[in-house]
Amino acid sequence: MPEKYDVIVVGAGNGGLVAAATTAKAGLKTLLIEKHNLPGGSATSFRRGRFEFEPSLHEMAGYGSSEDPGDLRELFDSLGVNLELVAIKDAYRIIDTSNGLDVTMPAGRDNYIAKMEETVPGSKESMLKYFELTDDCIRALDYLTLMKGNPDLGVLMGEHAHFMKLANATLQEVLDLIEMPKLAQQVLTNYWSYLGSPTEMCDFFIYAIMLDRYLRYHAYIPKDRSHEMSLAIEKVIRDGGGDIWYNCPVTRILIEDGVAKGVATEFGEVYADQIISNVIPHKIFGVMADSAAVPEAELKRANARTIGCSAFCVYIGLNKSPEELGITDYSVFISDSDDSNKQFEQMGSLEDNNFMVMNCLNNGNPGCSPEGTSMLWVTQLYNGDSWCDIKPEDYKKVKNDIAKKTIKIYEETLGIKISDCIEEISVATPVTFARYLGTPKGTIYGYQNQMWDTMLARTMNRVPEETIKGLIFCGGHSFMIHGYSSTYKSGSRAGSQAVAALAAMRGEQL
Repeated sequence: MPEKYDVIVVGAGNGGLVAAATTAKAGLKTLLIEKHNLPGGSATSFRRGRFEFEPSLHEMAGYGSSEDPGDLRELFDSLGVNLELVAIKDAYRIIDTSNGLDVTMPAGRDNYIAKMEETVPGSKESMLKYFELTDDCIRALDYLTLMKGNPDLGVLMGEHAHFMKLANATLQEVLDLIEMPKLAQQVLTNYWSYLGSPTEMCDFFIYAIMLDRYLRYHAYIPKDRSHEMSLAIEKVIRDGGGDIWYNCPVTRILIEDGVAKGVATEFGEVYADQIISNVIPHKIFGVMADSAAVPEAELKRANARTIGCSAFCVYIGLNKSPEELGITDYSVFISDSDDSNKQFEQMGSLEDNNFMVMNCLNNGNPGCSPEGTSMLWVTQLYNGDSWCDIKPEDYKKVKNDIAKKTIKIYEETLGIKISDCIEEISVATPVTFARYLGTPKGTIYGYQNQMWDTMLARTMNRVPEETIKGLIFCGGHSFMIHGYSSTYKSGSRAGSQAVAALAAMRGEQL
């Protein structure tokens, strides 16, 4: 008879790892199944020569110090995840070649406001208004979390009036409402690319919370790449008695009479009372489930959503140190436009996309590469469709030409020569991410964050929308939206939901 588990988690990405760690630590018989031979999904690392590269992580929000822990640190501590993370000193540097903007923004709200006023005189009043609204969003989120999605409307209207007025407002609408100067808007909204939604599409609520977490707690990165985090969470699963099957693709989700019963793999079927999917619903409902078992509502919701963007990354190992080259920043955003909406549109073009971020890992994590060397990586966002028409015979030339272009832009913008000291270089495109992650169009962000499909809307409708009993989703496509911190927390919520559901079932049986 096939083996039976309490919980099966499909996919060992960030969300799946934490979900399995949560259920295993709670004493549930847990199985984590992963198609690859190692955990982490995007949270991994790879070597080229003497360099170990970080494929996707720029930094994480909401971690914080031991003296002032954020919710992500508290989550890791509660699970017993043992790892070392390093704080990044500044928030970011932004350079816009179209208007001469070049400013490094510090962490810490007061420091950030002071630097903004220095950069854009007269912006302080609007900045104070922005953070006042941010604080109300945070208080409202805390209240909604406390009430588990069933808030008292009177409390919301009375104590969180700003939130109620702005919960469905775009970031751009709020910035215009508080009359923030345009240049200050550009500096403040620099993190739009971390959500994949420009100011006219991004909801104020999620951006305000994200920026606040970066400023309050600083950004953090793992000392030994994100693969260290994945292995640390994997250890929690194993220590809790959980099983992990690598090199084991799940081919089907088994659904009977509207209830998820188990999964089919290349090695046979396995059953459980709760199935947690770190795989995007498009793939679950379109490929891995019997079409007759998929509720019409699930198909409509998946088809209504827009697949989020993918990425183009150039990983560079240099045979000179940052000091020799004059590289002083950890993170530099480079653009030729002051309009995030234009930058978003350019993601659909291979020729016109000049928005990018360059990270030098050594300036955030000294000692990450051999002495006298440094590691850089370029990241650009692209719509997956923009790579669809490239002929196979042209693919290598196209990706290498774009890589050379990004390096040239960096050199010309900062006046730093790196092309003559490249020891190792590797390029990843949306095609690479599609092949490795198995996501539609190689999306790294799951579904596009849109005003009808915001984090708040997904959170409030999460339970009513679960039309297949025993099937829970987590990950970047889930209700917390994407990003490392968010996906870890979505995994925690999914795992806790499975624990509660099984406790209720066992209570009924007793």
